[in-house]
Amino acid sequence: MITDIAYLEMRVRDFDECRDVYTRELGMTEIQDTTSEPDEHGEWISTVSAEDGNRESVIQVGNSFLILHEDHNAFTQVLPDGKKLDTSFQEGAVSHYSFYTQSNDHAFSHIKNFLNTYRWGTTKEGPAVQPMNHSYLQRSLLEFNDPNNYVIQISEITDPRLEKQKRRNEKRKMALRNPGGIITGFDHFHMRCYDLKRVKEFYVDKLGLEIIDRHENEEVEGYVFVAGLCDLEIHTVKDKTDVSKSKYQEGVVASFGFWTDNLDELVNKIGFSGDIIERDIALGVPVKSIKLDSGDGFFVEILEQQEAGSKV
Repeated sequence: MITDIAYLEMRVRDFDECRDVYTRELGMTEIQDTTSEPDEHGEWISTVSAEDGNRESVIQVGNSFLILHEDHNAFTQVLPDGKKLDTSFQEGAVSHYSFYTQSNDHAFSHIKNFLNTYRWGTTKEGPAVQPMNHSYLQRSLLEFNDPNNYVIQISEITDPRLEKQKRRNEKRKMALRNPGGIITGFDHFHMRCYDLKRVKEFYVDKLGLEIIDRHENEEVEGYVFVAGLCDLEIHTVKDKTDVSKSKYQEGVVASFGFWTDNLDELVNKIGFSGDIIERDIALGVPVKSIKLDSGDGFFVEILEQQEAGSKV
């Protein structure tokens, strides 16, 4: 039922610089401002301004969207003096995410200048290959911290192990079908939760996601779930002393959504009795959707794309 990531929403204070990083520097296409309306010439114009402090930018990421929502009170990982917030104080269910690319060498050739001149570029010398057992799949990474001091990666799957080739090939084939240039989708979300059992029940029992990895050590335990092209890497710390559920709710990433090919079937399966939302996620992209608590108070939206003009 779940086919891919529909969108990931970030609430940002420095809207203009964030939009510039993702569009001009990374080469992704801005689809629109979602608060636009047509003028007398049929051109879409924005109904808000920078003074309103509530702009949105919808950026295409393969079959998905990255939504930047301007919010001057948004959570930030930048201290007032401009320094980075220590990672132990960072909040949010999604601690970092990564875009998918077929070739990080090719990606680096396009964004080398950005990574070397931007204040928080990390991989200035080129792609860094992860150790073999660092995560479920070995990847090469390009990395920087965006204007929120939020970790952003670009991943190429490099894992040579025979048992990993099925998933590696699945991701490659899905990405090849997606629109885009260097970046053709979301590769993985790295997530944290408070109650791993409840989160597993949500993603596996309710939504039907496949488990492709289970890991555990003395400090943490977690799973990797398949959501189309994207892998959801979710873990929890075993020692929850002084840890509250609020740490694993909204952060810089405020929400995300999944595409489904049959929302009615899912609604019936889980016995959902709430409101079904009807809206345009972007101009010309009408959807119907529901919102669900994933377990710790972090809400996930499930969306089905509709034909233009159709009704729920």
